[in-house]
Amino acid sequence: MTDETPEEQFGCGRCWSGAAEAAWGTYAALATEIVLIAESHFRVAIRFCRHCSQRFVSIFSETIDWVDGDDPQYWSLLPVTAAEIEALTSRHEAIDEAALESLGIGRRCLRHDHPKGRAARSYWATGVALWPHD
Repeated sequence: MTDETPEEQFGCGRCWSGAAEAAWGTYAALATEIVLIAESHFRVAIRFCRHCSQRFVSIFSETIDWVDGDDPQYWSLLPVTAAEIEALTSRHEAIDEAALESLGIGRRCLRHDHPKGRAARSYWATGVALWPHD
């Protein structure tokens, strides 16, 4: 028996649709519940869908491109359980990258990458990705 919510129970058709581009298109509509890490180039927040109340951990990473100003930016959006949110929020300022990487191993995660010199793309992957950041 597992404590994980089955994949098909995460989100709704508005926030967690089948197409990655459509899911990314609704990212801005997710409300921010709490910001766990707020650095200028690394941000971790708990966001939620206003329609189904599904909560997500949102991770943003950016590195400064001092040459061309084309800063690489990466997002991971992972649906999380109440227990996972409790574990994160109880750590207060002690949230580290290992704690973030341990979330949702094998769970579908929305990624949105905008690497230097290339077009942005949204795609499904598993688990969160932590990219370098300044």
